[in-house]
Amino acid sequence: MWTKRSSITALILLNMFLLSVLLLGRSWLPAAFAQAGGRHGSFVCLTAKATGQSYDVLYVLDAPERKLHAFYPSNVQSRELAYAGFRDLKSDFGQP
Repeated sequence: MWTKRSSITALILLNMFLLSVLLLGRSWLPAAFAQAGGRHGSFVCLTAKATGQSYDVLYVLDAPERKLHAFYPSNVQSRELAYAGFRDLKSDFGQP
């Protein structure tokens, strides 16, 4: 006989099974260590709204060379980026 008590017990058991599958599956996922270490050849990317424009600019920081490169969308439909040049951070911050 299927009663209310047996339905609740079945739902509790199902939830415990699903929780165990979720927890076991979590340990098998690969770990991602973004921006770890600061090794040579490190690059950092970010976007920011251009002043007075409706689009974002992609900035790429070349940490070993201390240069900040900028890219902007030249054609929104084709999603192409145009190079806008770079800033030399050594000279901008007065470092030798």
